[in-house]
Amino acid sequence: MDETVGPSEMIVHLGPQHPMMPGPFRLNAKLRGETVVDSEVEMGWIHKGIEKILESKTYLQGITIVDRICYLAAMTNEEAYVGCVEKLAGIEVPERAQYIRVIMEELSRLQSHLLGMGEYASFVGFVSMFMYTIRDREDVMSLIDSVTGARVTHSFLRYGGVKDDLPEGFKDDVKYVFGNLRKAIDNYEELYRTDVIYKARTKGIGVLTADVAKDLGVSGPPLRATGVAFDIRKDEPYLVYKDLDFKVCTQTDGDVYARIQVRLDEMRESMYIIEQCLDQIPSGPIFPEGTPYGKRSPVMRVPAGEVFHRVEDPRGEMGFYMVSDGSDKPYRVKIRGPVYPTLQTLPPLLKGVTVADIVAIAGSMDTCTSEVDR
Repeated sequence: MDETVGPSEMIVHLGPQHPMMPGPFRLNAKLRGETVVDSEVEMGWIHKGIEKILESKTYLQGITIVDRICYLAAMTNEEAYVGCVEKLAGIEVPERAQYIRVIMEELSRLQSHLLGMGEYASFVGFVSMFMYTIRDREDVMSLIDSVTGARVTHSFLRYGGVKDDLPEGFKDDVKYVFGNLRKAIDNYEELYRTDVIYKARTKGIGVLTADVAKDLGVSGPPLRATGVAFDIRKDEPYLVYKDLDFKVCTQTDGDVYARIQVRLDEMRESMYIIEQCLDQIPSGPIFPEGTPYGKRSPVMRVPAGEVFHRVEDPRGEMGFYMVSDGSDKPYRVKIRGPVYPTLQTLPPLLKGVTVADIVAIAGSMDTCTSEVDR
């Protein structure tokens, strides 16, 4: 952004602590009156250093670390990390454990979308919506807690399996929660569809085109809202997704309204996926039998090599590149998260909009600054 300011212009700094979006980042907006002339995104207030931390921890210790990349996507972060080690070591995950992983990762997607949608709604004036979505999210969090023993950061996946099996009565609990959640999602959609003010603030606002999205490397709901049906669960299936019936949710308008609609539709699909898993899940072990990995050894040496493994997390493509030198710690870890490319859409999308539209556009991206500053 050119910081030269004309006689009728000024630069306004939104952040790094600002209710516009969760997590510390700064948006510098050059304004002419109420119109955004130019903008730039400034990151770098968190400095977690997770990639270097992972290189100093054993493979098992790393599972706890990757949860902290973004607590809203802790389960899929674990899947991407554990999947790298499983590819390097040639570990086959038992079918029952694969089903359990899918169930937990789709529950994680549900709670993430509920929180993100509630925060976004409060940005555009639907303050009570945040209370509704948080209430419904607590029920989903309780389902996750009943399996993993934690509500936010889980350390649940293991190389070749999962930490624990599903508890008794879990299927009935899911049926009860989903019965209420489906009604709630229908109510959210009805409210959005019928509110004149909401549609005025979202329809045709912040239009992201498919070409710009692909050029910037955008993935997840912001990309699918442009009409691009890219979903790693379908295009590069992992676990048992290839055996499940679900659709990739898309919209074509690419605006704020479309991005929120994609997430509403995805929540319904996630519930459908989980119900299929609970109906189809086979009996059997949750660890490979007759291998050292089933013993949950804290010290594990992984064959030398390099690998890249990616999964579909709630915000898009989460990928891990890992190099092993044959020791008990990874030699190199590089994370390719979905949020940094998504944030790069803000400068082109904000040009020409009014100040009031900034929060609607930025909030509809459902970013996680913590994941960017890893």
